[in-house]
Amino acid sequence: MSDEITTIGQRYGLKRENFILDPLTDTDCFARDDINTHMIAESLDIDLVTGLAPKRLVWGPYGGGKTHTLMRTMKELQQLTPIHPVRIECPDLSKKSRFHDLYREGIMRGLGQDFVIGLIEDVVQTIGLARREELLNRHKSKFGDEEIAKATVRLIDPNFDKLRLWRWISGVAMSRQDLDDLGQTQDLTQTEAARLAEVICLFGRLLKEIRHQTLVLVLDEMERLKSIGPETIPTFETGFTRLVDPNQTAVSVLIGASAALRSEMVEIFRENGPVVSRLGTDAEIEIASLDEPDVNKFIKGVIAYIRDPNVELGGLIATARKTTNESIHPDFFPFTEDAVDAIKSHLTQIMTPREITMKMTRALGKAFRSNSVAIASDCIV
Repeated sequence: MSDEITTIGQRYGLKRENFILDPLTDTDCFARDDINTHMIAESLDIDLVTGLAPKRLVWGPYGGGKTHTLMRTMKELQQLTPIHPVRIECPDLSKKSRFHDLYREGIMRGLGQDFVIGLIEDVVQTIGLARREELLNRHKSKFGDEEIAKATVRLIDPNFDKLRLWRWISGVAMSRQDLDDLGQTQDLTQTEAARLAEVICLFGRLLKEIRHQTLVLVLDEMERLKSIGPETIPTFETGFTRLVDPNQTAVSVLIGASAALRSEMVEIFRENGPVVSRLGTDAEIEIASLDEPDVNKFIKGVIAYIRDPNVELGGLIATARKTTNESIHPDFFPFTEDAVDAIKSHLTQIMTPREITMKMTRALGKAFRSNSVAIASDCIV
C-alpha cells in the first residue's frame, strides 16, 4: 500500500474519521427509514395552519435518535412554514430545583439575550413615542402585561442598560436599585411557574405578530427531571401543564425524554398525569430501537452519508477484494458483508443508532491501525 495514503478518509473513501452522527449538524443524514420525519413535520404543520401550537412528547431508549429525529423534523418543518426553532437542553438539576431553574438555566439561556431583547425592541419600535402615561398604556396594550410593560418602557431611554432588562426577564436575582429602575417590586426568582410559562408564551405571541414566525421550543434531554425531588415536582407540572395546554396557541413545544419503557418515563410525564393528559396520547411519538432488518438499511445510509463523493470507489473495492475472502458489496464498503453481520451479532438486545455507529467507528479504527484496506469481521469488537 502506498505511503501517501495516510488518513482514514483516503484509505476508505470517507469524508471524515468516524461514523458518529451529530444530531445538531448532521440533519442531512437520517438513515432510519422506519421513522418518517416528513410525516411528523406535516402533522405539526397541520396544527399550525389551523391556528394551533403543536405539542409532542418524543420518547424512547437512550441513543435511539430522539434528538436527531427532533432536529431533522425541525429542518423539514422549516420548509413548510416559517418557524423559529430553539433546542433547549435540560440543565443539570438538583433535588430542590424548581421550574424556575429550568426557565432560567434552560429555556431563557436557550432563547438567548439577543433574541429576547431584540424581539422586545422590535415591539417597542412599533409602539412609537408618546407622553409617559400614554406610552405606558400603549406598552400595556401591546404586551398585555403590566409588569413587563413597566420594564420595557425603559428602552426608550438611550442610556438604559439593556442587560438589566435581560437579567430581570430571564429570572436572575436582582438588587432593589435595579428593580426600582425597572419599575418592579420583585424579581422573578419566586414567581409562580404558571407566570413564567406565560412569559414564554408572550415571546411566542410577539414573534408571530412582529416577525410572522412560530416559536418552537425543543425541550430535549428531559429525562434529567428525574433528579428533582417530590416537593418541587408540582412546580414543573404547573409550568409544563400551562405550556402544553391545547388552548395555548403561541408556542409550539416538543419534548424529548429517554425511557426504555413507557412505564419508566420521568414522573412529570407519567401516563394519565396532568401534563400528558393535556398532551393526549396522539401527541406521543415513540422512537424505538431498530429491528434487525432495519440495521442493514441504517448502516448503508450512514456509509452513504460519510462517503467521499469524489472517491474512485471501484478502485478501492478492487484493492480490498484482493486482501480478504469476505464478500464486499459497494453499498457497505469499507465493511465486508460478514462485518455487517458481525456488528449485528455484537450488539446488545437494544439496537440503537448510537450503539451501531460506535461499533462501526471502533471497527474502522481497528482496521486502520491494522493497515487493512477493508473492514472485515475480525475488526468488529
